[in-house]
Amino acid sequence: MTSVEWYETEHVEDQKLGAKKRLLLIGSLFFLTSFFLAQSVVFEAAVPFSVPFWAIIRSKYKEYAKFVLVGSLIGCFFLGFGQVLILALQIVMYECIMRFRYWQLPQSIAVSLAVILVQILWQGVMYQGLPPVLVQFYVGCEAALALIMTLFMQVLFVNSYEWFTSHWTYEKLGSGLVVFAAMLTGMQAVVISYFSLPIFLLQLLICFGALVGSVPLATVIGAVLGTLIGIAKLSFTGMLSVATLTGLCAGMGARAGRFGVAIGSIMPSVFFLFYDATLPLDSVYFTSIVIGSIIFLVIPKSYSDKVRDKLFPQREEVLLARQHWLTEHVTLKLEHFQHFVQFMKELVFERFMTAPVATKEEVAPMNTCLSCFRHDRCWGAQNNGMDKLMTDWFHMKGVGKDSSIHRVEDQIRYKCVKSTKIFEELDTELYRERINGQYFHGKKMIALQLRDMSNHLNQLIAEMKEETISFVSVEKDIIQRLKDAHIECFQLDVLSNKAGARKIVCALAPAQVNWEDDTTLAERMILPILYEIFDEPFEIDKVVACDVPFRHIQISFRSAISFEVEYDIYSMSKDATLYSGDSHALFQLHPGLFAILLSDGMGQSKEAQHESRKLIHLMRECLNFNMNPETAMHTLHYVMSLKQQNDMYATLDFALVDLQHGDLWSWKAGGMSTYILRGKEVLKVESNAAPVGFLSISAVEAEKRKLKAGDVILMHSDGLFSSVADWDEQEEAFLAQAQQVAGTNKTIQEKLTTIMQSFQAYYEIEDDCTVLMLEVTHVVPTWAVFRPVQYSMSKTS
Repeated sequence: MTSVEWYETEHVEDQKLGAKKRLLLIGSLFFLTSFFLAQSVVFEAAVPFSVPFWAIIRSKYKEYAKFVLVGSLIGCFFLGFGQVLILALQIVMYECIMRFRYWQLPQSIAVSLAVILVQILWQGVMYQGLPPVLVQFYVGCEAALALIMTLFMQVLFVNSYEWFTSHWTYEKLGSGLVVFAAMLTGMQAVVISYFSLPIFLLQLLICFGALVGSVPLATVIGAVLGTLIGIAKLSFTGMLSVATLTGLCAGMGARAGRFGVAIGSIMPSVFFLFYDATLPLDSVYFTSIVIGSIIFLVIPKSYSDKVRDKLFPQREEVLLARQHWLTEHVTLKLEHFQHFVQFMKELVFERFMTAPVATKEEVAPMNTCLSCFRHDRCWGAQNNGMDKLMTDWFHMKGVGKDSSIHRVEDQIRYKCVKSTKIFEELDTELYRERINGQYFHGKKMIALQLRDMSNHLNQLIAEMKEETISFVSVEKDIIQRLKDAHIECFQLDVLSNKAGARKIVCALAPAQVNWEDDTTLAERMILPILYEIFDEPFEIDKVVACDVPFRHIQISFRSAISFEVEYDIYSMSKDATLYSGDSHALFQLHPGLFAILLSDGMGQSKEAQHESRKLIHLMRECLNFNMNPETAMHTLHYVMSLKQQNDMYATLDFALVDLQHGDLWSWKAGGMSTYILRGKEVLKVESNAAPVGFLSISAVEAEKRKLKAGDVILMHSDGLFSSVADWDEQEEAFLAQAQQVAGTNKTIQEKLTTIMQSFQAYYEIEDDCTVLMLEVTHVVPTWAVFRPVQYSMSKTS
């Protein structure tokens, strides 16, 4: 057995042991409650509380029913063997009524009916006919009290999963006091020497209520308990005044702390000792209330805090008001900053869209040419091609090919008598063009960054305003929708509310935990509800059956990813050297977004490799900081254009695959075409933007394509196609081979290897080459009984 298995075994055993301890503890409490309720006699004749308690426990806590049954029968045994038989018959009668298939009576009516039927039969047998009127009155009172007590217990004893989640209402508090008063009447005989258990508990409860709820709660407890105890005993109704005044004085002393409560609770008893000699305020009474006050002083503060939170929870209206106030003030500050950002954006965007980009398609004569005696020969009617040579010079300087530059300069020297000054002016003009280009793109970069900042602030303000509205209502709205669908969910937590990455945990409390039934319920009913609320697909992440603190099942939901991507990479360097100018990166920004980066540095040297790798690294950093892709592309261009190395640049082919909605977004700066193979159809994504680092770059536009399951995406660097053979023929041959192989059932690694081997059999790859192949497929759940397999057309035919 491994350490993990040993730990899991020990953990399971600990859970079972804890469940058994909890069962015994709660069962013991129910046993004592049923024992004292069975001995609670009202009007010195009626015993109406055992059957209601059995009915409630039997319907809501079946595992504890045996404790209640034993406790009730033992309690009735102290009242006489006849009472034991009556209780047993009443329980049997109740079960028969509830299981009768032809009608379904309310629980309270069934309890009352069982009590009165058994009592009529029993008393009729005992009196051999119609019992006396007084006995009939007692039977009617017992049935009425049983009905009323059932209603109180239904309010008090909630479902087990609500023990730790529901707040105590005034109705539930009143029901608890009624049941506790009934228990106190059954404890009258529990007197040990000078200690009386019911007086002790009454004093302790009044003091604790004063500490938790001050005067109102303590007075209510004293008045309710004193009234019910006095009515039950048909005597000592003066104790009602004692209990009520005790609650009032204890609540008034709550401002002085625990000692103020304890002293205030004893003072009314001392007063009535001298005021009314008929009250049973003897040594037993005073000893019991003193012990109750002492025990009250040592109760931990954490207990009173928990009870106070249950009885008087912080009102949601106050929390909403605070949240609204905070949102308004923070929003005001953000809006001031937003106005500043808007001002700066407009300032930077001034004449932005109309700013010309310097081009050298048509070159005007230089100042040296205008003062030269051969001006007409070079630029006039006898044009000898000087304007074309200068245009070629600017173009070759941008491309950076030394051999071509030298060739054009030699031609200019051959035709121009003042070539030295001409070259000085050309260098000055080129430098001015570069400065203007850097200013233009720096301006655009700042504008785009300000736009991103403005978008982030708008999103933040919108989220804060939305949070004010949905601070409490998001989870409540979902729970309400589930209730409308008759799905009993007692707790729901939204762990993450980010679109595409939402996480929701739902706790269900079925009558009997059944993994299969509850999973089916979640798939058939809860998933459609979540989809309707959030307008995105969800899936079941995990289903866990729990026994702590009670038996329930937790189902975790998360945003579903509709598509998944498999990919393979083919990469080689020219002449099999250690350095390749190509670099690539494929990674997930988050579970629903897949990023693809492919860069080709100029040349095959170590510097070209460094340039492309640096570009990939900077792009990843921008994406990790949630920068807009367009802003990131222009920022990288500006940064790369300011580098110290001369005539170095790199292409960048950047794509994002939305795995949730099936979209492909593509940005290209000098990158080659991206191909999407869809059966016999080929979709091409192209761009005319220049490589990153060129000053002539003006814009990098995004191209969007809708993807379908089975699509194959191909991205490659320019080294794939040879400069000797016809470019279009090579592209056609490559795509034909890719379409033929893409439809087979081979792995994607085998497919890409086959494509490249077949292509190289006809065309030689003479440069650094990188090919990325991605296959988009539908996500198939792990529990699916089948998985779709694609076959080639040749096999199916």
